[in-house]
Amino acid sequence: MRGDARRCARLGSFRQKSCCLGSAYICRSPQRRTLVVPNRPLILLLLCALVGWSSARADEETRQVQEELRKRHLFFRDIDGRPSAEYAMAIKRYQQRQGFAQTGVADEMTLYSLGIGEATPPAEGARDLPDIPVLKSDAALSEPRPASPPVPTKAQNAGDVAKAEIGGFLRRYFDACQSANPDDELAFYADRVEYFDHGVVDKPYIRNELAVYDQRWPSRKYTLGDSLRIVRTGNNTVAKIRVAFNVANPEHNRKAGGRTDDTFNLAKRGDSLEIVSIKEARVRRPSRHRRRPPNFPAAVGRTINHVFRSIFR
Repeated sequence: MRGDARRCARLGSFRQKSCCLGSAYICRSPQRRTLVVPNRPLILLLLCALVGWSSARADEETRQVQEELRKRHLFFRDIDGRPSAEYAMAIKRYQQRQGFAQTGVADEMTLYSLGIGEATPPAEGARDLPDIPVLKSDAALSEPRPASPPVPTKAQNAGDVAKAEIGGFLRRYFDACQSANPDDELAFYADRVEYFDHGVVDKPYIRNELAVYDQRWPSRKYTLGDSLRIVRTGNNTVAKIRVAFNVANPEHNRKAGGRTDDTFNLAKRGDSLEIVSIKEARVRRPSRHRRRPPNFPAAVGRTINHVFRSIFR
């Protein structure tokens, strides 16, 4: 009985001199202070949770990139946050338009350009862009078409054509682009053309593309800017001009608009000209408050360091 009384007294004294702090507690006594640390499985569970959080954030970043590429009509698959061959090709096409290194990986520069983490208004001005291609260069490629771009011969060199004549040729071309008859626009192309992002194609291929584009956007209007520039190198005569476009499909209540920088490589054909290469790139509004994307590995490292310091201090 006396032994039990002594043990109860010691237990009561211990409870009075102990305090619990979270999952760790400190025992205070006149002789010593002891730090009791949680079990190792709890720390491992915490680390696994942090790793899973990092993976989830990475998938969320991929999903955001897919959404931004979809808005620009470069990615046509499901928004699932999973990398794929189509996802990498869409990034390459975007990097090519922006003049970045075509790595197919969403690096910091590509993410910053896409405005990840901040809602950046597109060039068209509308947040709810139609979920279909807008420009002729937006059509998805089933497979790349490797071929060397056509180069004008010495006899086709348009180096002596005046700038005013080139400007008139481009105005007639864009007037033909507004026509419902694809042959009107087709007459301006050479037999083989480096056609936007489709590679080198022939006229039957272009005719099919124009027919599909006319069904998608039957109403089209193009306005040329005053910034026509001519660059002559070798047999190539390259014309660069900014174009404002407005397209619409009244039947489906869809419309879009914006500006593009168009590049033409021109060659002589008799007394006129013809297009042997055509490219376009959207002109986008700069964002004044674009936030730099976070560095996720560094953020995870800081979180782990903070957790360990809070446990063992």
